[in-house]
Amino acid sequence: MIRRWAAALLAGACAGCHGSGPLLHPAHVLHPGKVSVGAGLSGDMVVAGATAAPPGAAGDAAAAEGAARRKLSEIAVSPGVAPWASARVGIEGGNEAGLTYSGRALRLDGRHAFPLGDAALSIGLGASALFAGAPGPTAEGGGVADVADVYGAGVDVPILLGFRSDADLYALWFGPRLGLELLGGEVRLPPAGSASRGSLVDASGQHLRLGFVLGVRAGFRHVHVALEATATYHHATGEIGGAPVAIDQGTIAPGGGLTVTF
Repeated sequence: MIRRWAAALLAGACAGCHGSGPLLHPAHVLHPGKVSVGAGLSGDMVVAGATAAPPGAAGDAAAAEGAARRKLSEIAVSPGVAPWASARVGIEGGNEAGLTYSGRALRLDGRHAFPLGDAALSIGLGASALFAGAPGPTAEGGGVADVADVYGAGVDVPILLGFRSDADLYALWFGPRLGLELLGGEVRLPPAGSASRGSLVDASGQHLRLGFVLGVRAGFRHVHVALEATATYHHATGEIGGAPVAIDQGTIAPGGGLTVTF
C-alpha cells in the first residue's frame, strides 16, 4: 500500500502540462529588489486533434501509427495536470527574472516591461530544461513503469499587454506566447500480441507551439491569487522507432496559484 501511494505521488509530481507551464504573472514587473514566490496547479486539455486508439489488431499498420502518434503527443504536448512553483525578483531598469518548475520543465526567464501610461507591455525570453520521461503506473497498478526516458530543451517568448489598479488590488494581462522545443530519448511502445511489455525504441522530435495567454490576478498588499488560461496550437514532428510521425493538436491550459510578495 505504501509503495502504491509513493508511486502515485511520484507520478503526480512528474506529470506535466505543456512545455513551460503557465506564467501566472502580470505584464508589470516587480519593483527592484522585490521578490515573489508562488505555488499552484496547472493542466493541459486536448480539445482538437486527439490521438485516439484506432480500431483493429494491435499489430497492424494503423495501430502502430496511432501508438507512435500518441507517444509523440505524450512527450511533446504532455496533456495532464502538473504542479506549479515559481520565484521572481525585480531588477533595476524595468526588468524581472524568474525560475519556474512545472512538473515537466524547469524554466529560467527574464523580461522587460515598457510603461504605457496605466498599462505595460512585457517582452520576455525563457529557456527550459525538459523532463518528458514521467513515470506512470503499470497496468496492474502495483508499481511504476518506465513509460519514457526523454529529455530536451526549449525556448519561449511571451509578449504581454496588461493593466492593473493603482493599489495593485487586481491586474489583467493577455498576449501571444511562442515556443520551440527539441526532444530526444527512448519511449516504450504498447505491447503487441501476448507480450507483457512493449519494446523500448528511440524517439526524437521537434515541437512548435503558438499560444494566446489570458490572465487575471486579485489580492491585497502582499498576497494575490492568479488565474490564467492559454489556448495553444501544437505542431510536433519526429521519429518513434525510426518511423516518421507528426501531430497537430489544440489545447486549453488553465492554471492557478497563490503568490506572496515581499
